[in-house]
Amino acid sequence: MTLYELSIDEPLVREAERLATLEGRGYPTLVMRWESRLFDQTWSTTLVLDYLIALPPLIVGQAVFNEVRIAAFTGGAGTKFMYFGTEMSANVPRVAPEMENTVAPSGRYQEYRLDEQSCPVPYLKLIQVSPRIYGNGLQDYYSPPIKIERYDAVPGPDLLADFFPSIVADLDPVKGSVLTDAAQGFWTGSRYVGTTTIAILRQGKVVGLLKRSGKVDKDPVPPEVKRRDPRLDVLREWVAIDVGASTTVVALRGERSQAELVRIGAERPLEVAADNENPSEISFEALGRVTKAWRERVIQPLTRWSDVVVGHAARAARSRPGPDQHTRAASTLTALPLLRERLERKEPFRMRGNSDADAVENLRKPAPPIIDEDGIGAHDPFDPLELYAYYIGLHVNHRQRGLHTRYAITMPTGWSAERRTSVLVAFRRGLYRSLPAGLCEYHDLKDLVVADGGPSALAFAAHAFRVFGIQPKDAPVAFCAIDAGASETGIVLGNLRSAKPDERADGLERVIEYLDPSAVSWLGGERLLHRMAYRVYAALPRMQEARIVFERPVEEPDLDVREDLLAPSPEGRANVVLLKDHLRPLLEQGMKAKLPETLRLLSTDGSPVEIVVTVDRGNLGAALEDWFLQGVQQIKQTLAAAITKIGREPEPYQGLRVVIGGRLGMHPLFLELLEEALPQGVHIHKFREPDKVNVTAPTAKTSTAFGTLALRLDRIAAMLRVEKRENFRYRVGRARHGQLYDVLDPQSDYDEWRDLGACTKPDVDILFLVAEDDGEVAADDPRVHRASCALGPSAVGQRLYLRAIGPSRVEVAVGPPGDEPPKGGVCWAIDLKSSTTERVS
Repeated sequence: MTLYELSIDEPLVREAERLATLEGRGYPTLVMRWESRLFDQTWSTTLVLDYLIALPPLIVGQAVFNEVRIAAFTGGAGTKFMYFGTEMSANVPRVAPEMENTVAPSGRYQEYRLDEQSCPVPYLKLIQVSPRIYGNGLQDYYSPPIKIERYDAVPGPDLLADFFPSIVADLDPVKGSVLTDAAQGFWTGSRYVGTTTIAILRQGKVVGLLKRSGKVDKDPVPPEVKRRDPRLDVLREWVAIDVGASTTVVALRGERSQAELVRIGAERPLEVAADNENPSEISFEALGRVTKAWRERVIQPLTRWSDVVVGHAARAARSRPGPDQHTRAASTLTALPLLRERLERKEPFRMRGNSDADAVENLRKPAPPIIDEDGIGAHDPFDPLELYAYYIGLHVNHRQRGLHTRYAITMPTGWSAERRTSVLVAFRRGLYRSLPAGLCEYHDLKDLVVADGGPSALAFAAHAFRVFGIQPKDAPVAFCAIDAGASETGIVLGNLRSAKPDERADGLERVIEYLDPSAVSWLGGERLLHRMAYRVYAALPRMQEARIVFERPVEEPDLDVREDLLAPSPEGRANVVLLKDHLRPLLEQGMKAKLPETLRLLSTDGSPVEIVVTVDRGNLGAALEDWFLQGVQQIKQTLAAAITKIGREPEPYQGLRVVIGGRLGMHPLFLELLEEALPQGVHIHKFREPDKVNVTAPTAKTSTAFGTLALRLDRIAAMLRVEKRENFRYRVGRARHGQLYDVLDPQSDYDEWRDLGACTKPDVDILFLVAEDDGEVAADDPRVHRASCALGPSAVGQRLYLRAIGPSRVEVAVGPPGDEPPKGGVCWAIDLKSSTTERVS
């Protein structure tokens, strides 16, 4: 039974790394180090023991002596020698210490090198001797004797692992049990970075470390690893990615599975439901190394997690307190999707790293939409959004989860088609680069789908209908979705209706028929915070006196701030982020929230300055209320302009369902003002955040991703309303058995001929009334109007047809049974508002 074992379990490896640093160690610690080969690679072995010298096994047929370096704790004492005898004398073989100490800190440890030339005892006999280390006198020596052990730990398949996910994205490594399993195996052609550190255990206790030496960017795959075609792991799931200025949500599910939310760069366990929202941020520790690795390889570039972090880790990096917090903020890119706005404004934008501030990268126009492997090259402009998408892909396509080739990307509602296309291309490129090279080489990415999932407000509405139990029964349900998020407030109006027969044949039950979306582009939580921060900055003369740099929001005037202090820079962006976070409680908790008195901000030369921040809460509160009022008025005007196309006369708002989402949409003052502005008859559904107990419940943000998945996998679809005319507002027909028999109503489609029955006389009376209700109405009811159309004697015996061509205009004609009126035949138009008729053909 061997005394030593090897392990790649992360806790044991971390303990071994701490042990190998020798921090806190003292007498009688001994440190042994030697070079060896494992998995056909060079390794450095370090053991830290008390009294015991471990000897690595000889490689049979290759060596007669292994060079071993031994460092013994001396605590700063003078030169000592290692003796191979029981007493100190001139006749006892001894080894002098090395002049340079490479194993342990100089002064605390004395190092000896045992090799075939310097050691007076043959290698295999060292096991039988008990060397001592004596000092300047008889009383100055180590006791008891230093014993010799043999190191015989044998590596096995369980020590194989692919650490590429761990090195690049801080994900779990792929264990050897998977790599050596013929049924699971390894993805052919994928980048392989094998084991780099192994813990050494002696009788269950960590005593040392094996660490790879040399370059570890990519290793040859060991023969024990079983290769596997990656196409076998392609899943039929959809991945929904809701791109937001503050956070981005990633969710995936199949047709029969529950949705799974994927956290990007998470450093701590899930505590509240909002932790499922991934910050749209990237933080660079070493920007130069990141861009170099990014350009060196198209598929799975080795951008190390020690050089760049994303998502939750990026937000933690910039917000963690410490003396360098300001530089970490300057090297972090927040609101990644809004970088496209800066490009559209042709605004200079410079990126930097935390430890390599001089390694500057300028934001440039992204590469053209060529997204096969040959189309992605080293000279393409570096796009942080593409890098962010790459890390989403690494998480989603982790070896233990499987491969995904179907993605639906939702974006803010008000974005232009050009910006949506640009973001879509960046995500497709990044996701493509996350997939294993073997999959790409076989050209199987013809099935890679990265589709525009539509406006985020629409996807939010699709999930809100389920949350609030909104279902069409006898008639369509008019709705308005208001998604007030970080960068804008998106607005979508439409009807939720039951599927038509041809749509049911396609497997649908419900259809969301919506009008062209719109947005209040400036009404977003992060934008309002930026404006608040700028007003506080401009109101404090000490800011300009200390030459604190800042970035002015486009919605705000200059406010007598020196232009040179407002020039775009990493330091100015950092100050915006720091001051926004400082003021965030005023927006989220109210103007009475407590704030710190001081804040460290960056000056023009990059040095931190401690600033006392005083806030005029009254002015800020009044400004916030005024912004909300302006935004609510815009929402009301947008609603009024569109409601006539989906509502009923004379009360178009009656029964309208308004669903409100987004973080800003849950602000008490915003909700209060919105409720006051909306007309009577509107049903308001307010989204509430789940409490800390229900961490799996959807939030206002994750609901959008769930809605995107529902539109792809459930029996509900969304389609843009082709008809741009307002809803038809009347009930139109003829008298039958003393009642109004109507064939046209507000749910009728335009330009579609409806059969009104047989034409029995040359002059036909058409009955109509405003569609106030859909109950039975007598033909002689005072509300019913009549219009007469002279179709002529030739019309008698044919079928009478009626169609709507406008909100208050219909046409009447005759034709053969089961068909429609012939072109060029007699046709009359009726203006239902004025009850006038005119012959049109």
